[in-house]
Amino acid sequence: MAFTTEPTAIPGETSASLGQKAEEATAAVACGMQSLAGTIREKIPQGGMLGETSQAVARGLDRGGRYLEQEGLQGIGDDLTDLVRRNPIPALLLGIGLGYLMARATRR
Repeated sequence: MAFTTEPTAIPGETSASLGQKAEEATAAVACGMQSLAGTIREKIPQGGMLGETSQAVARGLDRGGRYLEQEGLQGIGDDLTDLVRRNPIPALLLGIGLGYLMARATRR
């Protein structure tokens, strides 16, 4: 009885499977964001400062949900890469700041 396995087939299938699951999770989050936006629009009063604020939150959730749905993880990665390339110094400073905060949080 001979076993023949291709070493590259298993990792390739695993990464494809993980990518598929990540995209499905992203689509689910997008759907949830849009659903939450609809719920906010229905349940929160429309007038006054609270109404204006809730409408702004609902619009942001709706836009974010559509963006996630249309772009997916690949689009987010591409947009982030472009942002860092256009603004390398602020991106570097942000990375240093986040690293510092994470180090302080884990030291305790």
